[in-house]
Amino acid sequence: MRHIHDPLRAIEDAIGGANRLFLRALRRRAMEESPTVYLVGGPVRDVLLGFPVQDLDFVVEGDAPALARSLALELGGQVKVHPRFGTATVALGGSSIDLVTARRETYPRPGDLPQVTPGTIQEDLARRDFSINALAVALGEQRPGIIDPLGGLNDLAAGLVRILHGRSFIDDPTRILRAVRYEQRLGFALEEESRSRLHDALAGGYVAAVSGDRLRHELERILEERDPLPALLRAADLGVLGAIHPALGAGAGLARLAARPPATEEACRRAGPLVYLAALVYQLSPSEGESLTHRLSLPASWARVVRDTIELRQRESSLAGCALAASQIYYLVQGLADPAVAAVAAITPSEPVARRLAQYVNELARVRPLLRGDDLMAMGVPPGPPVGEVLGRLRQARLDREVFSEEDERRLVREILVGKRGA
Repeated sequence: MRHIHDPLRAIEDAIGGANRLFLRALRRRAMEESPTVYLVGGPVRDVLLGFPVQDLDFVVEGDAPALARSLALELGGQVKVHPRFGTATVALGGSSIDLVTARRETYPRPGDLPQVTPGTIQEDLARRDFSINALAVALGEQRPGIIDPLGGLNDLAAGLVRILHGRSFIDDPTRILRAVRYEQRLGFALEEESRSRLHDALAGGYVAAVSGDRLRHELERILEERDPLPALLRAADLGVLGAIHPALGAGAGLARLAARPPATEEACRRAGPLVYLAALVYQLSPSEGESLTHRLSLPASWARVVRDTIELRQRESSLAGCALAASQIYYLVQGLADPAVAAVAAITPSEPVARRLAQYVNELARVRPLLRGDDLMAMGVPPGPPVGEVLGRLRQARLDREVFSEEDERRLVREILVGKRGA
Protein backbone atom coordinates (compact mmCIF):
# COMPACT_ATOMS: atom_id res chain seq x y z
CA MET A 1 0.00 0.00 0.00
CA ARG A 2 1.13 3.52 -0.78
CA HIS A 3 1.45 6.58 1.47
CA ILE A 4 0.57 4.66 4.62
CA HIS A 5 2.99 6.74 6.72
CA ASP A 6 1.76 10.17 5.54
CA PRO A 7 -1.72 9.71 4.05
CA LEU A 8 -2.94 13.27 4.61
CA ARG A 9 -0.13 14.84 2.59
CA ALA A 10 -0.74 12.32 -0.18
CA ILE A 11 -4.45 13.16 -0.25
CA GLU A 12 -3.76 16.90 -0.35
CA ASP A 13 -1.33 16.37 -3.23
CA ALA A 14 -3.94 14.30 -5.09
CA ILE A 15 -6.69 16.93 -5.03
CA GLY A 16 -6.98 20.50 -6.17
CA GLY A 17 -9.34 23.43 -6.48
CA ALA A 18 -12.11 23.78 -3.93
CA ASN A 19 -11.43 20.35 -2.41
CA ARG A 20 -7.95 21.44 -1.40
CA LEU A 21 -9.39 24.65 0.07
CA PHE A 22 -11.90 22.61 2.07
CA LEU A 23 -9.24 20.26 3.39
CA ARG A 24 -6.81 23.01 4.38
CA ALA A 25 -9.50 25.11 6.09
CA LEU A 26 -10.79 22.15 8.08
CA ARG A 27 -7.27 21.08 9.05
CA ARG A 28 -6.47 24.57 10.29
CA ARG A 29 -9.65 24.67 12.35
CA ALA A 30 -9.02 21.18 13.76
CA MET A 31 -5.49 22.16 14.83
CA GLU A 32 -6.35 25.59 16.22
CA GLU A 33 -9.88 25.24 17.58
CA SER A 34 -12.05 22.75 19.43
CA PRO A 35 -13.81 20.58 16.79
CA THR A 36 -12.23 17.17 16.26
CA VAL A 37 -12.47 16.51 12.52
CA TYR A 38 -11.60 13.33 10.65
CA LEU A 39 -11.25 12.57 6.97
CA VAL A 40 -12.93 9.19 6.55
CA GLY A 41 -13.74 6.38 4.17
CA GLY A 42 -13.20 6.47 0.44
CA PRO A 43 -10.41 9.05 0.08
CA VAL A 44 -8.29 7.27 2.70
CA ARG A 45 -8.89 3.90 1.03
CA ASP A 46 -8.21 5.18 -2.47
CA VAL A 47 -4.98 7.03 -1.70
CA LEU A 48 -3.60 3.87 -0.11
CA LEU A 49 -4.49 1.89 -3.23
CA GLY A 50 -3.03 4.51 -5.57
CA PHE A 51 -6.45 5.37 -7.03
CA PRO A 52 -7.61 8.92 -7.85
CA VAL A 53 -9.13 10.70 -4.86
CA GLN A 54 -12.52 12.18 -5.65
CA ASP A 55 -15.16 12.97 -3.01
CA LEU A 56 -14.04 14.06 0.45
CA ASP A 57 -16.07 12.97 3.49
CA PHE A 58 -15.51 14.32 6.98
CA VAL A 59 -16.73 13.23 10.41
CA VAL A 60 -16.96 15.76 13.25
CA GLU A 61 -17.02 14.86 16.93
CA GLY A 62 -19.30 17.79 17.61
CA ASP A 63 -21.82 19.85 15.64
CA ALA A 64 -21.17 19.15 11.95
CA PRO A 65 -23.89 21.51 10.63
CA ALA A 66 -22.50 24.40 12.71
CA LEU A 67 -19.00 23.73 11.38
CA ALA A 68 -20.36 23.52 7.83
CA ARG A 69 -22.08 26.91 8.15
CA SER A 70 -18.91 28.50 9.48
CA LEU A 71 -16.82 26.92 6.71
CA ALA A 72 -19.21 28.07 4.00
CA LEU A 73 -19.14 31.61 5.40
CA GLU A 74 -15.33 31.62 5.44
CA LEU A 75 -14.91 30.30 1.89
CA GLY A 76 -17.94 31.91 0.25
CA GLY A 77 -19.67 28.61 -0.40
CA GLN A 78 -23.23 27.36 -0.01
CA VAL A 79 -24.40 25.03 2.72
CA LYS A 80 -27.27 22.55 2.90
CA VAL A 81 -28.11 20.97 6.25
CA HIS A 82 -29.82 17.61 6.79
CA PRO A 83 -30.98 17.89 10.42
CA ARG A 84 -32.30 14.34 10.81
CA PHE A 85 -28.84 12.82 10.47
CA GLY A 86 -26.74 15.74 11.74
CA THR A 87 -25.07 16.15 8.36
CA ALA A 88 -24.38 19.03 6.01
CA THR A 89 -23.02 19.59 2.51
CA VAL A 90 -20.83 22.55 1.60
CA ALA A 91 -20.54 23.46 -2.08
CA LEU A 92 -17.98 25.73 -3.71
CA GLY A 93 -16.84 26.13 -7.31
CA GLY A 94 -18.46 22.97 -8.61
CA SER A 95 -17.11 20.82 -5.76
CA SER A 96 -18.79 19.76 -2.55
CA ILE A 97 -17.97 17.96 0.69
CA ASP A 98 -20.08 16.22 3.31
CA LEU A 99 -19.62 16.85 7.01
CA VAL A 100 -21.24 14.33 9.33
CA THR A 101 -21.68 14.40 13.07
CA ALA A 102 -20.05 11.26 14.50
CA ARG A 103 -22.90 8.91 15.31
CA ARG A 104 -24.19 5.56 16.41
CA GLU A 105 -26.90 3.81 14.39
CA THR A 106 -29.62 1.32 15.22
CA TYR A 107 -32.01 -0.30 12.74
CA PRO A 108 -35.62 -0.73 14.00
CA ARG A 109 -36.38 -3.24 11.24
CA PRO A 110 -34.38 -4.76 8.36
CA GLY A 111 -34.29 -2.39 5.41
CA ASP A 112 -35.41 0.66 7.40
CA LEU A 113 -33.39 3.84 7.53
CA PRO A 114 -31.36 3.89 10.76
CA GLN A 115 -32.08 5.79 13.94
CA VAL A 116 -29.04 7.89 14.84
CA THR A 117 -27.58 9.38 18.00
CA PRO A 118 -24.31 11.32 18.45
CA GLY A 119 -21.24 9.18 19.07
CA THR A 120 -17.46 8.98 18.85
CA ILE A 121 -15.27 8.40 15.82
CA GLN A 122 -14.85 4.78 16.92
CA GLU A 123 -18.62 4.31 17.00
CA ASP A 124 -18.99 6.10 13.69
CA LEU A 125 -16.48 3.83 11.97
CA ALA A 126 -18.19 0.78 13.47
CA ARG A 127 -21.52 1.71 11.82
CA ARG A 128 -20.02 1.65 8.30
CA ASP A 129 -20.52 -0.94 5.62
CA PHE A 130 -17.08 -2.54 5.14
CA SER A 131 -13.76 -2.59 6.92
CA ILE A 132 -11.98 -0.97 3.95
CA ASN A 133 -14.32 2.03 4.35
CA ALA A 134 -13.86 2.22 8.13
CA LEU A 135 -10.56 4.12 7.97
CA ALA A 136 -9.96 7.66 9.19
CA VAL A 137 -7.30 10.34 9.48
CA ALA A 138 -7.46 12.93 12.29
CA LEU A 139 -6.98 16.43 10.87
CA GLY A 140 -6.00 17.91 14.21
CA GLU A 141 -2.73 15.97 14.54
CA GLN A 142 0.58 17.34 13.32
CA ARG A 143 1.48 14.17 11.40
CA PRO A 144 -1.63 11.99 11.53
CA GLY A 145 -1.61 8.29 10.93
CA ILE A 146 -4.48 6.06 9.95
CA ILE A 147 -7.15 5.14 12.47
CA ASP A 148 -8.06 1.52 11.75
CA PRO A 149 -10.04 -0.11 14.56
CA LEU A 150 -11.64 -2.81 12.39
CA GLY A 151 -8.85 -4.32 10.32
CA GLY A 152 -9.38 -2.33 7.15
CA LEU A 153 -5.67 -2.10 6.36
CA ASN A 154 -5.28 -5.87 6.52
CA ASP A 155 -8.27 -6.32 4.22
CA LEU A 156 -6.89 -3.74 1.78
CA ALA A 157 -3.64 -5.68 1.68
CA ALA A 158 -5.49 -8.98 1.21
CA GLY A 159 -7.92 -7.58 -1.38
CA LEU A 160 -11.04 -8.40 0.63
CA VAL A 161 -14.45 -6.76 1.05
CA ARG A 162 -15.54 -7.62 4.60
CA ILE A 163 -18.67 -6.59 6.51
CA LEU A 164 -18.26 -5.37 10.09
CA HIS A 165 -20.82 -7.57 11.82
CA GLY A 166 -23.05 -10.54 11.08
CA ARG A 167 -26.29 -8.56 10.62
CA SER A 168 -24.82 -5.97 8.27
CA PHE A 169 -26.62 -7.15 5.12
CA ILE A 170 -29.85 -7.69 7.09
CA ASP A 171 -29.83 -4.26 8.72
CA ASP A 172 -29.18 -2.57 5.39
CA PRO A 173 -29.59 -4.85 2.35
CA THR A 174 -28.42 -2.06 0.01
CA ARG A 175 -24.96 -2.96 1.27
CA ILE A 176 -25.25 -6.10 -0.88
CA LEU A 177 -25.13 -3.95 -4.03
CA ARG A 178 -22.34 -1.84 -2.59
CA ALA A 179 -20.32 -4.96 -1.78
CA VAL A 180 -20.58 -6.08 -5.41
CA ARG A 181 -19.67 -2.63 -6.68
CA TYR A 182 -16.56 -2.31 -4.49
CA GLU A 183 -15.50 -5.88 -5.18
CA GLN A 184 -15.51 -5.32 -8.93
CA ARG A 185 -14.21 -1.75 -8.95
CA LEU A 186 -11.23 -2.57 -6.75
CA GLY A 187 -10.56 -6.04 -8.13
CA PHE A 188 -11.19 -7.48 -4.65
CA ALA A 189 -13.12 -10.53 -3.46
CA LEU A 190 -15.92 -10.87 -0.93
CA GLU A 191 -14.46 -12.30 2.26
CA GLU A 192 -15.76 -15.83 2.84
CA GLU A 193 -17.93 -15.14 5.89
CA SER A 194 -19.26 -11.97 4.31
CA ARG A 195 -20.22 -13.90 1.19
CA SER A 196 -22.05 -16.44 3.33
CA ARG A 197 -23.93 -13.65 5.14
CA LEU A 198 -24.82 -12.12 1.78
CA HIS A 199 -26.38 -15.39 0.63
CA ASP A 200 -28.26 -15.68 3.92
CA ALA A 201 -29.69 -12.18 3.49
CA LEU A 202 -30.78 -12.94 -0.06
CA ALA A 203 -32.35 -16.25 0.97
CA GLY A 204 -34.16 -14.50 3.80
CA GLY A 205 -35.84 -12.11 1.36
CA TYR A 206 -34.53 -9.00 3.11
CA VAL A 207 -34.02 -7.08 -0.16
CA ALA A 208 -37.81 -6.98 -0.53
CA ALA A 209 -38.00 -4.72 2.54
CA VAL A 210 -35.93 -1.98 0.88
CA SER A 211 -37.71 0.86 -0.90
CA GLY A 212 -37.49 1.09 -4.67
CA ASP A 213 -35.86 4.51 -4.43
CA ARG A 214 -32.97 3.17 -2.34
CA LEU A 215 -32.43 0.16 -4.59
CA ARG A 216 -32.52 2.35 -7.69
CA HIS A 217 -29.97 4.69 -6.13
CA GLU A 218 -27.55 1.80 -5.62
CA LEU A 219 -28.14 0.55 -9.18
CA GLU A 220 -27.51 4.06 -10.46
CA ARG A 221 -24.17 4.14 -8.66
CA ILE A 222 -23.23 0.89 -10.36
CA LEU A 223 -24.23 2.35 -13.74
CA GLU A 224 -21.97 5.34 -13.02
CA GLU A 225 -18.91 3.08 -12.70
CA ARG A 226 -16.35 3.33 -15.50
CA ASP A 227 -17.39 -0.15 -16.61
CA PRO A 228 -20.66 -1.28 -14.99
CA LEU A 229 -20.75 -4.71 -16.62
CA PRO A 230 -18.52 -6.64 -14.17
CA ALA A 231 -20.61 -5.53 -11.17
CA LEU A 232 -23.90 -6.21 -12.96
CA LEU A 233 -22.77 -9.67 -14.07
CA ARG A 234 -21.54 -10.44 -10.57
CA ALA A 235 -24.86 -9.27 -9.13
CA ALA A 236 -26.67 -11.58 -11.53
CA ASP A 237 -24.40 -14.51 -10.64
CA LEU A 238 -24.92 -14.03 -6.89
CA GLY A 239 -28.69 -13.78 -7.28
CA VAL A 240 -28.82 -10.11 -6.29
CA LEU A 241 -30.66 -8.98 -9.42
CA GLY A 242 -33.24 -11.72 -9.00
CA ALA A 243 -33.80 -10.56 -5.41
CA ILE A 244 -34.51 -7.06 -6.66
CA HIS A 245 -37.03 -8.39 -9.18
CA PRO A 246 -37.55 -12.01 -10.26
CA ALA A 247 -37.58 -11.08 -13.96
CA LEU A 248 -33.96 -9.86 -13.71
CA GLY A 249 -32.64 -13.16 -12.43
CA ALA A 250 -31.18 -14.64 -15.61
CA GLY A 251 -29.04 -11.69 -16.68
CA ALA A 252 -28.88 -13.09 -20.22
CA GLY A 253 -28.99 -9.66 -21.81
CA LEU A 254 -25.96 -8.59 -19.79
CA ALA A 255 -24.00 -11.63 -20.92
CA ARG A 256 -24.80 -10.86 -24.54
CA LEU A 257 -23.81 -7.23 -24.06
CA ALA A 258 -20.50 -8.37 -22.58
CA ALA A 259 -19.88 -10.43 -25.74
CA ARG A 260 -21.07 -7.67 -28.08
CA PRO A 261 -19.37 -7.31 -31.47
CA PRO A 262 -16.78 -4.51 -31.74
CA ALA A 263 -18.95 -2.74 -34.32
CA THR A 264 -21.48 -1.85 -31.60
CA GLU A 265 -18.95 -0.44 -29.10
CA GLU A 266 -19.16 3.18 -30.22
CA ALA A 267 -22.96 3.24 -30.34
CA CYS A 268 -23.10 1.78 -26.81
CA ARG A 269 -20.63 4.35 -25.55
CA ARG A 270 -22.61 7.23 -27.08
CA ALA A 271 -25.86 5.89 -25.64
CA GLY A 272 -24.54 6.30 -22.09
CA PRO A 273 -24.99 4.23 -18.93
CA LEU A 274 -28.67 3.47 -19.51
CA VAL A 275 -27.58 1.06 -22.24
CA TYR A 276 -26.85 -1.33 -19.35
CA LEU A 277 -30.37 -0.86 -18.02
CA ALA A 278 -31.63 -1.75 -21.50
CA ALA A 279 -29.52 -4.91 -21.46
CA LEU A 280 -30.97 -5.81 -18.06
CA VAL A 281 -34.56 -5.64 -19.32
CA TYR A 282 -34.07 -6.96 -22.88
CA GLN A 283 -35.86 -10.27 -22.26
CA LEU A 284 -38.66 -8.91 -20.08
CA SER A 285 -42.28 -8.98 -21.15
CA PRO A 286 -44.23 -5.70 -21.19
CA SER A 287 -45.96 -6.62 -17.92
CA GLU A 288 -42.63 -7.50 -16.29
CA GLY A 289 -41.21 -4.19 -17.49
CA GLU A 290 -44.07 -2.29 -15.91
CA SER A 291 -43.70 -4.28 -12.70
CA LEU A 292 -39.98 -3.44 -12.53
CA THR A 293 -40.69 0.22 -13.28
CA HIS A 294 -43.10 0.32 -10.36
CA ARG A 295 -40.83 -1.65 -7.99
CA LEU A 296 -37.88 0.68 -8.49
CA SER A 297 -39.94 3.89 -8.84
CA LEU A 298 -38.09 4.56 -12.08
CA PRO A 299 -37.90 8.16 -13.29
CA ALA A 300 -39.38 8.93 -16.69
CA SER A 301 -36.06 8.64 -18.57
CA TRP A 302 -35.37 5.17 -17.12
CA ALA A 303 -38.95 3.99 -17.64
CA ARG A 304 -38.78 5.07 -21.27
CA VAL A 305 -35.63 2.98 -21.82
CA VAL A 306 -37.33 -0.05 -20.24
CA ARG A 307 -40.45 0.28 -22.39
CA ASP A 308 -38.59 1.10 -25.60
CA THR A 309 -36.19 -1.83 -25.20
CA ILE A 310 -39.03 -4.28 -24.74
CA GLU A 311 -40.95 -2.72 -27.63
CA LEU A 312 -37.94 -2.88 -29.94
CA ARG A 313 -37.31 -6.52 -29.09
CA GLN A 314 -40.91 -7.22 -30.08
CA ARG A 315 -40.29 -5.48 -33.41
CA GLU A 316 -37.29 -7.67 -34.23
CA SER A 317 -39.35 -10.02 -36.41
CA SER A 318 -40.41 -7.05 -38.54
CA LEU A 319 -36.84 -5.73 -38.70
CA ALA A 320 -35.60 -9.15 -39.84
CA GLY A 321 -37.86 -9.11 -42.93
CA CYS A 322 -36.31 -10.14 -46.24
CA ALA A 323 -36.80 -6.89 -48.15
CA LEU A 324 -37.06 -3.69 -46.13
CA ALA A 325 -36.75 -0.24 -47.62
CA ALA A 326 -34.61 2.21 -45.68
CA SER A 327 -37.72 4.20 -44.80
CA GLN A 328 -39.35 1.09 -43.32
CA ILE A 329 -36.32 0.52 -41.10
CA TYR A 330 -36.41 4.18 -40.09
CA TYR A 331 -40.06 4.19 -39.08
CA LEU A 332 -39.71 0.92 -37.15
CA VAL A 333 -36.97 2.45 -34.98
CA GLN A 334 -37.54 6.21 -35.06
CA GLY A 335 -38.51 7.76 -31.72
CA LEU A 336 -37.15 4.95 -29.52
CA ALA A 337 -34.58 5.83 -26.86
CA ASP A 338 -30.94 5.69 -27.95
CA PRO A 339 -29.87 3.31 -25.14
CA ALA A 340 -32.62 0.87 -26.17
CA VAL A 341 -31.52 0.93 -29.82
CA ALA A 342 -27.83 0.54 -28.99
CA ALA A 343 -28.46 -2.30 -26.55
CA VAL A 344 -30.73 -4.29 -28.86
CA ALA A 345 -28.25 -3.86 -31.73
CA ALA A 346 -25.56 -5.38 -29.51
CA ILE A 347 -27.72 -8.10 -27.94
CA THR A 348 -30.03 -9.39 -30.66
CA PRO A 349 -29.22 -12.89 -31.94
CA SER A 350 -30.49 -11.86 -35.38
CA GLU A 351 -27.73 -10.67 -37.72
CA PRO A 352 -30.18 -8.83 -40.05
CA VAL A 353 -31.69 -6.98 -37.10
CA ALA A 354 -28.25 -6.00 -35.77
CA ARG A 355 -27.19 -4.83 -39.24
CA ARG A 356 -30.33 -2.76 -39.77
CA LEU A 357 -30.17 -1.17 -36.33
CA ALA A 358 -26.55 -0.25 -37.02
CA GLN A 359 -27.66 1.23 -40.34
CA TYR A 360 -30.27 3.28 -38.48
CA VAL A 361 -27.81 4.56 -35.88
CA ASN A 362 -24.96 5.30 -38.29
CA GLU A 363 -26.91 6.57 -41.27
CA LEU A 364 -30.69 6.71 -41.34
CA ALA A 365 -31.26 8.60 -38.07
CA ARG A 366 -29.39 11.60 -39.52
CA VAL A 367 -31.29 11.82 -42.81
CA ARG A 368 -33.20 15.11 -43.14
CA PRO A 369 -34.84 16.88 -46.07
CA LEU A 370 -32.89 19.84 -47.42
CA LEU A 371 -36.07 21.93 -47.57
CA ARG A 372 -37.54 23.35 -44.37
CA GLY A 373 -41.04 24.32 -43.36
CA ASP A 374 -40.64 27.93 -44.50
CA ASP A 375 -39.49 26.70 -47.92
CA LEU A 376 -42.59 24.53 -48.23
CA MET A 377 -44.98 27.32 -47.26
CA ALA A 378 -43.28 29.63 -49.77
CA MET A 379 -44.04 27.00 -52.41
CA GLY A 380 -47.71 26.95 -51.42
CA VAL A 381 -47.97 24.19 -48.81
CA PRO A 382 -50.59 25.29 -46.24
CA PRO A 383 -49.19 25.91 -42.74
CA GLY A 384 -49.86 23.45 -39.95
CA PRO A 385 -50.19 19.66 -40.33
CA PRO A 386 -49.78 19.70 -44.15
CA VAL A 387 -46.21 21.01 -43.72
CA GLY A 388 -45.40 18.09 -41.43
CA GLU A 389 -46.94 15.61 -43.85
CA VAL A 390 -44.89 16.91 -46.78
CA LEU A 391 -41.68 16.96 -44.71
CA GLY A 392 -42.37 13.35 -43.79
CA ARG A 393 -42.80 12.44 -47.46
CA LEU A 394 -39.56 14.24 -48.32
CA ARG A 395 -37.70 12.35 -45.58
CA GLN A 396 -39.07 9.06 -46.91
CA ALA A 397 -37.96 9.97 -50.41
CA ARG A 398 -34.45 10.81 -49.23
CA LEU A 399 -34.24 7.61 -47.19
CA ASP A 400 -35.26 5.52 -50.19
CA ARG A 401 -33.02 7.49 -52.59
CA GLU A 402 -35.88 8.82 -54.64
CA VAL A 403 -34.46 12.36 -54.39
CA PHE A 404 -30.86 13.56 -54.11
CA SER A 405 -30.80 17.35 -54.46
CA GLU A 406 -32.82 20.37 -53.39
CA GLU A 407 -34.22 20.62 -56.91
CA ASP A 408 -35.35 16.98 -56.67
CA GLU A 409 -37.17 17.82 -53.46
CA ARG A 410 -38.82 20.89 -54.99
CA ARG A 411 -39.98 18.78 -57.91
CA LEU A 412 -41.53 16.26 -55.51
CA VAL A 413 -43.26 19.04 -53.56
CA ARG A 414 -44.76 20.42 -56.78
CA GLU A 415 -46.00 16.94 -57.65
CA ILE A 416 -47.59 16.61 -54.20
CA LEU A 417 -49.29 19.99 -54.55
CA VAL A 418 -50.61 19.13 -58.01
CA GLY A 419 -51.90 15.84 -56.68
CA LYS A 420 -53.70 17.54 -53.77
CA ARG A 421 -55.34 20.04 -56.09
CA GLY A 422 -56.53 17.24 -58.34
CA ALA A 423 -57.88 15.15 -55.48
